[in-house]
Amino acid sequence: MADDEFKQRFSVARAHRRQQVEEDGREIYKFCFNGREQEWDDRTKYSDDPEEIFTEAAATVAEEFYGELFSTMTPENSPWTAFEAGNAVDEDQKDAAEEQLGMLEKKLAKALRSSNYYDEGPTAFQDAVVGNIAMWMDRPSLISPIVCEAVPLPELFLTVGPRGLEDRFRRQSYHLRDLKQLFPDADFPRALSEKIKNGKSGQAKVIWGFWRNYEDVENPKWRQEIRVDGKAIGMDEDLGEEGSQPLIVGRYNPYAKSAWGRGPGRRMLPTLRGLDELVRMNLEGMDRTLDPAFVYPHDGILDLSEGIDPGLGYPSMPGSAENVRPLDFGNLDYGFFSEERIEQKIREGFYREIEQRGKTPPSASQYVGQENKQVRRMARPAAKTWREFGVGLLRRVEYLERQAGGSLDGVKLPLLDDRTVIARPISPLERSQALQDVTTADSIVGMVNERLGPEQAAILVDGPKTYRNIKEKLKDEIVEFRSKEEITEMIQAMQPQQAPNEQ
Repeated sequence: MADDEFKQRFSVARAHRRQQVEEDGREIYKFCFNGREQEWDDRTKYSDDPEEIFTEAAATVAEEFYGELFSTMTPENSPWTAFEAGNAVDEDQKDAAEEQLGMLEKKLAKALRSSNYYDEGPTAFQDAVVGNIAMWMDRPSLISPIVCEAVPLPELFLTVGPRGLEDRFRRQSYHLRDLKQLFPDADFPRALSEKIKNGKSGQAKVIWGFWRNYEDVENPKWRQEIRVDGKAIGMDEDLGEEGSQPLIVGRYNPYAKSAWGRGPGRRMLPTLRGLDELVRMNLEGMDRTLDPAFVYPHDGILDLSEGIDPGLGYPSMPGSAENVRPLDFGNLDYGFFSEERIEQKIREGFYREIEQRGKTPPSASQYVGQENKQVRRMARPAAKTWREFGVGLLRRVEYLERQAGGSLDGVKLPLLDDRTVIARPISPLERSQALQDVTTADSIVGMVNERLGPEQAAILVDGPKTYRNIKEKLKDEIVEFRSKEEITEMIQAMQPQQAPNEQ
C-alpha cells in the first residue's frame, strides 16, 4: 500500500512539473545558465556541448537578480534572523518575551554562521530566476554543524495542497558503491543488495519523498519515504511537525494552484528569445556583408562554386571577370528592434535599475530612492518566498538546534516552548519599507529645521527619542546612544563655571 501511495504521489508531482515548468525551465537554463539546460532532460548521459546562444545579456542580469535577492533576504553581514511576538503579550511578560526572542535569534544566527549556508545560499537562489528556491538542510552527526546543499530545480518535483506546497520529491542518481555510505541503516532488498555488491560503476536512481500526514488535522506530521530504483529500503517513517523534514522549498511570484513560481526568467522568456534571435541575425548579416555571395558566368574554365579564398588569384577567359558580382539582398532596418532597447527591457524585467542616460550621476537622495524602489519591486513578488523558504529555513534550523547536540538542546524558553508567545520571523524584505519610513522621517526633520530654524526645531522635535525610534526601526546593533543620565551629566559639565560673588 505504501508503494502504491508513493508512486501515485510522485506521478502527480511529475505530471504537474511537466505541465507547469519543465519546458520553460529548460529554455531559461539555456539562456541564463548555458550548458546546464540538459539537466532537465530525463537522461543519464548528456552531450558535453551547450546549446548555441548568441548573447550573454540574460546571464548577466540573472546573476545580478539572484545575487541581490539572496543578499536582501538572507544577508550574511546583517542580522536577519529577527523575530517578534506574533500574538498579544501581557505587559508583565513583555520584557521576558523580548529576552527569549532575542536569545532565539542569536542562537539561530550563530548556527547559520557555523554552517555552510552562506556558501550554498547563492547557488540555491540562482533558481529564483525560474521561480523556485530549494535547499537541503541536515546535521550529519551530533557534533557537526548544519550542512546545507542547494537543490537544483531539475531534481525537484512538487505539488500544492491545503497548506501551500505539500508533496515534495527529490530525484538523484548515485553510484552503486555509494549507497551503503548514503544509507548505512537501510534494509536493501536482496536483488538490490546483490546489485550493490557486484556493481562497481553502475548507478541507481534515488527518490526522497516528503508529504504531510493529516490524520491529526490540527497538527499534521511530515512523512518521509525513500525509494532506490523503485524499491523501498526500510527507511519510511513519520518525522514530526514543522522543521522536521530537510527539503526547504519556496516559490517566487507564484500563481494560484501551481507549485512552481514565475521568476523573471519565465516572465521575460519571449524577450530573451527575441534578443537572441536579433543578435543571431545581426551576426549573420555581418557575415554576408563581409563575405557576400556572388554570381558569375560559367565559361567552362573558371569554377568558383566552392567560393573564393582571400589573397589568391583566379584565371578566367577574357571578358568573363567583370561579370563576377556580389549578390545584394537589400538592407533591413533594425531600429525598432535595437539591441540596446531590448536589453534595457530585460534589465527592467529582472528588477534591475535602468541605466541612466547622460553623464550626470544621481544625487545621494536619488540613488537611495532608486535603490529602495528597486528592492520594493522585487520584494512584492518575493513575499511568499519569505513565508515558504525563509520561515521554513528558520524552522528547520530551530528544529535541528533543539535536537541532541544542538545549541538549543536543554535551553529553556518557557514562553516560546508553551506557545504563550508565538515567534513570528520578520522578513528582511520589510527592511526596505523601514528604510523608506526612515527616509521620510529624515526629510521631515530637515524640513522643520529649514523652515523653523534650529532653535524652534529643537523645541518641536524630540531628537533623542526620534533617533532612538530610527535605530529600533532599522534593527541597528552598531550605533550606541548615551543614556539620559549620561547626556545630563555631559551638559552640566559643559556649562561654564560661574565666578563666586565678590564681597
